[in-house]
Amino acid sequence: MWRETMVYEYRANVWIVRAGYCGQQERECFEKGVLSLDLNLHLLEQFGQEFMELRDTPVDHKKHFYLGEQYREFDDRFRKEFEDATKGVDISSESERPEVVRKMHNLNRKLKSFNQELRQFDETMHKFDNFERREQIKEMIVTKLAELDESVLDVWSEDVFNFTIGMKLNDIVILPLESEGLAGVGKVRENYRFRKGFGYLSHYRRMWWADDKVPLSGFCSEFAGLMASKHSVIPVEGSCRETIMDIVSRSTF
Repeated sequence: MWRETMVYEYRANVWIVRAGYCGQQERECFEKGVLSLDLNLHLLEQFGQEFMELRDTPVDHKKHFYLGEQYREFDDRFRKEFEDATKGVDISSESERPEVVRKMHNLNRKLKSFNQELRQFDETMHKFDNFERREQIKEMIVTKLAELDESVLDVWSEDVFNFTIGMKLNDIVILPLESEGLAGVGKVRENYRFRKGFGYLSHYRRMWWADDKVPLSGFCSEFAGLMASKHSVIPVEGSCRETIMDIVSRSTF
């Protein structure tokens, strides 16, 4: 049995897989006994500069323009109404005071009504600006995907192929958890599966994960270079593979 296992592991492929960037994906992989590939990460990588520019573009420039127009129109009307209301009125006269008070109340109601209109208009324009920004993002994605460089498509297709087809049962997987300076060691338990609606765990394989994680410093000297690859599913060969297989032989699954 030991001999058969060693022969099978000798033939196994060895992979480094980066499941995500923030550590949450990797931790969930260990907890749920799976290996995932978040395909959306590849898409998001293409939009870093565009998202920064979108962030720095004033969101409500149109809103401020229209609000200014409405305010100027109201201000012109209100000034005229105020002049008409106070023209020829003797404020010190007791007999005319009730009429002055009535006119001031009427003007005050108009001010409050205008303030409410502006608030509603501001909310409407805010929704419109957000809608317009989302439409910009849609157009940006369609344009970017239509103009992707061939080298980018090569990386995407290679990762998808390796994760869905190239990876075989009992292959060895190293899943780094860089925030902790550790990596999980696992064996592929089942073929690739897809389940809709599970976010970054939608594309997955069931795994056996070793009981203990291994310090990143315990891998080969080339390990950091492999981690710097543009790929998320990275085949390991040569002396680094031998180092990993030695770690596997001492791990408990």
